[in-house]
Amino acid sequence: ETKEVGRSVSCDVGIVSFCCFDCLKRCLESLYRFDQGSFKQILVFENGPVDFPGSLLKEFPKVRFFKNHKNLGFAKACNQILEKSSSDYVCFLNPDTELKAPFLKEAVGWLEENRQVAVLGPKIVDPDGTVQGSARGFPNIMTSFFGRTSVLTRLLPQNPISKKNIKVKPDASLPRRVDWVSGACMVVRKKAVDEVGPLDEGFFMYWEDCDWCTRFRLRGWKVVYHPALGPVTHYAGSSSKRTRVKSLYWFHKSAVRLYCKYDKSPLRLGSALAVAGGVVRFFIYLPHTILSGR
Repeated sequence: ETKEVGRSVSCDVGIVSFCCFDCLKRCLESLYRFDQGSFKQILVFENGPVDFPGSLLKEFPKVRFFKNHKNLGFAKACNQILEKSSSDYVCFLNPDTELKAPFLKEAVGWLEENRQVAVLGPKIVDPDGTVQGSARGFPNIMTSFFGRTSVLTRLLPQNPISKKNIKVKPDASLPRRVDWVSGACMVVRKKAVDEVGPLDEGFFMYWEDCDWCTRFRLRGWKVVYHPALGPVTHYAGSSSKRTRVKSLYWFHKSAVRLYCKYDKSPLRLGSALAVAGGVVRFFIYLPHTILSGR
């Protein structure tokens, strides 16, 4: 499909928040600092029990703030953003992200030139500048042991399993097709959403980005990681730190759900193994999670 000459292209920014208003303020400031004029509107949905501070509403009068009556889950709130969006593209941002350079205009321009791409992810970095493994391969059973933040990956960062799962090289600059990119920052083509559908709300938290990207790919769309775009700093875990045990539970439940959803093993033996492994891994990490929350 070729680019339509003279067509006006628009992009909305969508943010799902959970009681992290300081982070949200920093995120919004960075959007206006680096990308003002590159987006049509900013839509923020709050899933937490507390309403937006009046100071935040006053400081950002053009932002559209919405308060959910309860925590509807991340995927559901993202779908609320899609329902309110009226643009060709939506950039989903975590509230604990911060732009460090202009990125939206270039990202949308690149997508306009690459019309077969449904999802585009930029370079995402830790606060210290370390490149995050935000572009990945579809997970398998071994991912639970060699995931991005697992102990084994930290001890053996060059092991072949992690390298297959985490498709990010710190010095890379060229775009590349990947299985999925992190929902902490992704730009999504609305036309592809119209074809594939919104996020699966069965994923309350975590892994909904992987599932969505997988569904795009299964319908013939491409998912691309573009390290020359950004960087976007991600202060990971700002919301989950408030509900550590619940976050641990949802992480493992969603991981098991993802595996079972796409399991093609004989008699679905892989699903049984994933359920058992998820339960064991949850209880292994539970004591540390509880102690770290004190």
